[in-house]
Amino acid sequence: MNFNILAQEQKVADSLVKIYQKGNISNAEKLELLRNLSFNEVNNLRLSLRYAEELIVVAKLENNYLYLHRGYFQKGNKLRLLGDLNKSLDAFYKSEAAASKAKFRAGQGTAYSSIADVYSVMGNSKNAFLYYNKAIKLLRKSDNSIGLASALLNSGDEYFKNKKYDLALRNFKESSEIFKKADYLIGTAYNLGNIGMVYAEQGKDALALKYISRAIKILEELKDYYAISDYLTYMSAIYLKQNNQAFALKYAMRSLELAQKYGLKDQISNSNLKLSELYQISGNQVESFKHFKNHILYRDSVTNLKSVQQMADLRTNFEVSKKQIEVDLLNQGKKNRQIITISSAITSILVFLLAFGMFRRYKFIKKTNITRWVKLN
Repeated sequence: MNFNILAQEQKVADSLVKIYQKGNISNAEKLELLRNLSFNEVNNLRLSLRYAEELIVVAKLENNYLYLHRGYFQKGNKLRLLGDLNKSLDAFYKSEAAASKAKFRAGQGTAYSSIADVYSVMGNSKNAFLYYNKAIKLLRKSDNSIGLASALLNSGDEYFKNKKYDLALRNFKESSEIFKKADYLIGTAYNLGNIGMVYAEQGKDALALKYISRAIKILEELKDYYAISDYLTYMSAIYLKQNNQAFALKYAMRSLELAQKYGLKDQISNSNLKLSELYQISGNQVESFKHFKNHILYRDSVTNLKSVQQMADLRTNFEVSKKQIEVDLLNQGKKNRQIITISSAITSILVFLLAFGMFRRYKFIKKTNITRWVKLN
């Protein structure tokens, strides 16, 4: 499961609302205010999104690429949590472009990591690994240790999803050391949860429950319900494997309640799928079918085959734009034509690979195996 591991504080947002409502501050001051409001507003995702969009507007007026990067980055995060992956990906691409213009290497790295997260949600591991590697390479050269740890954590999860458990544990271990050194509690919680998932896949259920329970306890204190919902679904799967259907049902229902309360489409889909399976096993076909329909409804709202071409176009436009910047810097007409030709060829290949990856994802998701989380940072 991919996560945004930066520590948010709802009370910070609440304390700044009065200043925001007064409106008697300069644009320069407003940039930082909106940044903090968007980042720390965790109870209302759509309100947080409005703050991010206003931050983008003000940053453009001030011609401030650093805050433009931050605005688009927050917008991408909120849209991803709300399940709008196309617009989220577009925002993250724009965030990277703005960070590049601001010569903000760490910002480019975190944007690349978030782009990878979206591709991971879509089941496109090839592109996910491509952008995780770009992110980690940049972040190792920056002073953003938390961003690096986050990229390592999320890329480790991608290895986990692909059943490469040794590589997953390697990244989790490095990420854990960074979080420990920084005394970063939320990052520690996610590492506990992810290590617990590895133990579960290895059949070490007692250890798995121990680590995931510790993660949930920390996250409850931090009120990070997005992560808790996913971990509860995973615990439900562990108890189901142990034939403890009562506990499995309890945790799956709690997961759905949290997901519905906070409007987390991805988690609503997954918890409904687990509940459908549990009711089918118990012989309650009516409830099983009801939850399966809800699973399909929310799954398709997040992963929609109609978005394949749109997402391919987003990446195409991003890569071509990056090439064009290089062309402008070179200022050589002949090289312009060469780069455009190369970009077109690469673009055709990328569109084909992305469409093919999405087709494989669609074929896979039709199976009714017990699924691990579809990720949604």
